[in-house]
Amino acid sequence: MKKGFLKGLFMGSLVILGLGVATLSSASAHGMHHRMMKHMIMHGGPIPFYLLNQDSLKLSREQVGRLLGLKQSFRKSAVMEKARIHVLRIDIMARMHHRTIDTARIDSDLDKIMSLKRSLMKDFVATVARANGVLTPAQYVEAGKLWRAMIRAHHGMKASRR
Repeated sequence: MKKGFLKGLFMGSLVILGLGVATLSSASAHGMHHRMMKHMIMHGGPIPFYLLNQDSLKLSREQVGRLLGLKQSFRKSAVMEKARIHVLRIDIMARMHHRTIDTARIDSDLDKIMSLKRSLMKDFVATVARANGVLTPAQYVEAGKLWRAMIRAHHGMKASRR
């Protein structure tokens, strides 16, 4: 009985901690970068940046169309994955309100959440790889220069000597 209670308490603490990380990190400077990264992931990584700078990068209409297609496809799948994760979190929290907690079921749901997150990140990496492949090597180099200039401006830095 005591071992089961402690395991349930430990698992509950992990779930609560895991579910509250986004809330806790938002209070710090790191939280801002975390939210920016989540935003980038949910909106297709560098694709919006490429599209915003399509004139500077001299993207063709065909390239713009391919990038828009990648962005939309990824966003749709990301929304579905995030919804599945959210539903699993709701289920876990509901199971935590019982006197006896089915830790095996919660363990299974946590594994499903991690699997969905892993799948989402793999899809993100594949989408970024496809998006980078849409650009010519020269456009990719130019995009890097534009990105660095934007970051320097954002952080109030002077242009580098390169």
